[in-house]
Amino acid sequence: MRICFHGLALALLNIAAIIAGFGFYTLFKPANQIAFQAPVAALLSIAAFAGWAWLLRRWPVKGLLWQNRAELAWVYLAALLWSPLIFVPLHYTTQGYLTAVGNIVATWLFQLPVNLLALLAAGSLSRDQKHKTSL
Repeated sequence: MRICFHGLALALLNIAAIIAGFGFYTLFKPANQIAFQAPVAALLSIAAFAGWAWLLRRWPVKGLLWQNRAELAWVYLAALLWSPLIFVPLHYTTQGYLTAVGNIVATWLFQLPVNLLALLAAGSLSRDQKHKTSL
């Protein structure tokens, strides 16, 4: 359950970061949308999930913390599975039609490197001396 929870959180943060990246693109209107939006979204996504990890270290419910690197690997996969489950209804609700498969693939291509970095950052933030883990 913990893995699904963190995978959902990561996927939600990814999609929110992509939308925010588009918002920044719209605000600044540089020449190339993807060249601007993708790095902004990547930085936001990595920072947001690192913040998520930081908050979890201070949360009173320790059962929510991932226990080892294997769990982080499963979170990585869970986020990939959650993305279309979040994005397709979101796109349909906001645009009125089903999204193209290419948009799902583009989201996955964004998530593959970004989530690796986000999970590495989160894993390093979740280590401490009091709570011994194998991270």
